[in-house]
Order: sequence, then structure tokens, then C-alpha cells
Amino acid sequence: MIANYYILGSKTRRPASNRTIFTDGAPDATFRSDMDLELSHWIPNRTPGVYKADTSTEICMNFLSRNDTNDWDLAVNNHVDVDGVLAVFTLVHSKQALEHRNTIVQAAEMGDFSGWGDLKAQRLYQGLTLLMDDLKASGTDTQQVYEACFERAFSLLEGAEDDPRIMKGIEALQSSVARIDAGHIIRHEIHSRFVHYHIPAALAEESLTKALKVPAFNEALQDDMWLHPQARNRLDQEKVQLISVQTPDGWYYDLWYPGYMWADTPHSWRAPGFVFNGSTNGYLYGYAPLEEAVQTLQQDEPANGGWTLAKELSPFSSVKGRNFPVVLSFLSEDYEPMASQLAPDRVAMILSRAF
Repeated sequence: MIANYYILGSKTRRPASNRTIFTDGAPDATFRSDMDLELSHWIPNRTPGVYKADTSTEICMNFLSRNDTNDWDLAVNNHVDVDGVLAVFTLVHSKQALEHRNTIVQAAEMGDFSGWGDLKAQRLYQGLTLLMDDLKASGTDTQQVYEACFERAFSLLEGAEDDPRIMKGIEALQSSVARIDAGHIIRHEIHSRFVHYHIPAALAEESLTKALKVPAFNEALQDDMWLHPQARNRLDQEKVQLISVQTPDGWYYDLWYPGYMWADTPHSWRAPGFVFNGSTNGYLYGYAPLEEAVQTLQQDEPANGGWTLAKELSPFSSVKGRNFPVVLSFLSEDYEPMASQLAPDRVAMILSRAF
């Protein structure tokens, strides 16, 4: 295990270091290429290929499986999210992390990619997210946020945490899964890289807001969506996902790319169209077959809105008025979701051909 850790931006004093591991974030100017090491899935990165994995947490797990940490005395990160916390936790509390490897890696994937995790991972993800949100809102120093998150991680991994908000969020996710499994939300796998989820009128009538919500990056699970992305990614993480919502006025549409596309993910399918723009985790987006499909939809569309395609992407931004990883939506002139008059079967057929 590495004895010390430090979160850039903290007002606390940074420990001295002979050799530093920078994980899940771009190193600062103190990085020494001949002495220090980067273990990160951010783009760009200098992570050695032998350790690479989809999350920074799993990269750190791979590093530990091949090395002891005797030569390293400091782990550094630069932000607060679940993958960042668990990457540093893995380096600092290596024995416990390796014992709970699957749970910890799945929780990191839930945070960075809205991935699926089993119940233990859901508890770990939800518990850490709620705590870090509370602490950030109160202005707690980032170093103290990590300290508190490490304490809660131990408690959650041991099954001792009883915050009722944890189970409330998990129950909301389980309800999304149940809607899919019972056919209350219709899943149609069109081919191996494209799936269509249809939210029927009854759910949209009860709450259109819950039908249309796109959660923020690393957002806590809440009962504010009919169809959580984690529930879709249980079956379809490596697919492009079309979401349609039926209303009396027509159908609302979002096209979701895999949530991991912003990161360096060598073990997952890379959907087409992302071009690194030179800025950390930033991309230009352009994919001719999808652009042609959008032109077809727009030509056929009788409604006044527009089929709006993303041009630039980051983990925190996408189509104006929506959020990452949505790359296409039908929107009004004011970039508000609006109902299309094109039926879902036709939209799915046209879009799926692009992939």
C-alpha cells in the first residue's frame, strides 16, 4: 500500500514524495517522467499499456497485481468522483481493495459510465456519491472529502452502512430493471450494436419529466427517471441506444452513445465518430452515415422541430439542451425536447442502419 495521498486543489499541505503515482486525472507540472507514473483512463494519458483498463480504478488494480508499492510513497488525484476516490483507495488500501475487486471496479463503472453493477456495487456507488455530494455542497476541502469517503467505503464494503437514501436510490434502479423485464418499457435489440427502448404513453402521461431526464455525470440514483441508464447498460452497454417516448402529440427521441466513450477504454467497443480535439477528455463528433440518416429524418419530418446532432462532446456536455452521452435529439428552436411526428419503427430503422 502507498502511505500517503493528496488531492490537487486541497488547502492542506502536500506531502513530499520520492516517487508519485498520479491516478484518474491529468498530472500537474510536478510530474517527473523518469520517476513518476500515471495510471489513468483520461485522454490523453501516459498509462503503460500493460496496466490499461476501462476505469482508472481497474488500472490501479492491474498495477497492484503486477507490482508491489515499496518504491512509491504518494498517490495524487485532482478531482472528486467515484472512480477517482476508488482509484486512490485501491492504491492506499490495497489489501482491502483487492479483496473486493469486482465490487469496486463495478462501482467505478457506475460512476464514470452509468454502467451496471451488482447489489454490492450499487451500495458502494450510491453511498459514496451521496456522501461526496453532501461534502462538496458544504464546501469541505477535497482532502477531507477523500478521507470521509475512504471511511464510508470500508463501512459499505462490510455491509454496515444504513443511510436510508442508499436503498431508496437502489430501489429506484431496481424499478427501472423491473419495467424492462416485465415489458412495461419495450426493449427491441435491432442488431448487435443498436437497441431501441420505447417508453409508452402511460408512463409519459404520469411524468414526462421522468421519461426525458438525462442524468448528470456521476449522479446519485434517484426516483426521478422511468429508465435509468444503468438499467439499460445491464444488457446493452456496448450498443448505441435509441430512446423513444410516446405522447398524444407524437414521440420524443434521444440517441445515446455508450457512456464510456469519453475515456480511454481499450476493453470496450468504440462507437464511431469521436475525434479527440486536443483538450482533456474533449472531442469533435462527426460520423457521415449518421449524418446522412439525420438528413433523411429531417426531410421526412412534418413537425417544426429539428433533428439536432452533437458537434462537440465531453463527459459534461453534448447536444445543447440534453447531456452526455446523448448525440442526437429532436428539439425545438429553443433546444427544448419536443415531439416528432415520425413513428419509432421508422426512426429506429433509419438510425440503426448507420451502425
